[in-house]
Amino acid sequence: MRITILTPSYNQAQFIEENILSVQNQSYPDIEHIVIDGGSTDNTVDILRKYPLIRWISEKDEGQADALQKGLEISTGEIIGWINSDDYLEADVLQFVAAFFETSGADWLIGNISNVYDDGSVSGTKSAKITRKALLSDPDILCQQGTFFRKQALLKAGGFDKKYQLTMDLDLWFRLLKISEPVMIDKNMAYFRRHKNQKTFGKHVIAQMKEMLDIFRKNDAGYGYKAKLVYRKYKLFLCIRLGAIKSAILFPINFSEKF
Repeated sequence: MRITILTPSYNQAQFIEENILSVQNQSYPDIEHIVIDGGSTDNTVDILRKYPLIRWISEKDEGQADALQKGLEISTGEIIGWINSDDYLEADVLQFVAAFFETSGADWLIGNISNVYDDGSVSGTKSAKITRKALLSDPDILCQQGTFFRKQALLKAGGFDKKYQLTMDLDLWFRLLKISEPVMIDKNMAYFRRHKNQKTFGKHVIAQMKEMLDIFRKNDAGYGYKAKLVYRKYKLFLCIRLGAIKSAILFPINFSEKF
């Protein structure tokens, strides 16, 4: 059973080699690693050329979802994983993933991830159970790095929609949930690097919120879910721009209640 790892990339030379080695150092023998680079202007391509086992493309694209769809279309694995170029896999995790899918009829599995910070510290995150209601209540519970899919399930769900630049995973998860719910695995699968240049940090919060609202509308979310999302994202945006104390004054309401 072949496992394909998709890695979209753009100007992540400082991180991508660790990503590559985390795939190449897996003990599982049948792995295909496809890096879809958006035409990086740093030395990403020089690094890719060092590793002849990687299948890679470097050309301008229409964003991360477009890159992922390109990779999906040329992939040959029965199982698909998606690890961004600044993230990396847990050691020997693909042996476990292969064994799971060989003995399970599940379409997708979601495991835990660990957060890696600029100072080198690491903290684990246990994945929340993914259901439609859970995603509507808090779409930020996604742990994309710890998720693996049967390719046929991804194709049946329609693959990656390049309309979404920041929330293509949320859109995909909702479509996959219409096919089947994932199996939740209490095991660390990957490492998510938290750094100031990541797409969902700072200035991108409002753009991310707008995409999430569009996805909510497509999935018939009620007003309460949309109001809660707007509140949380604007509070985060102001926390970043103004600082936590000023934001607490502007947003004193406790929005933790159910809608």
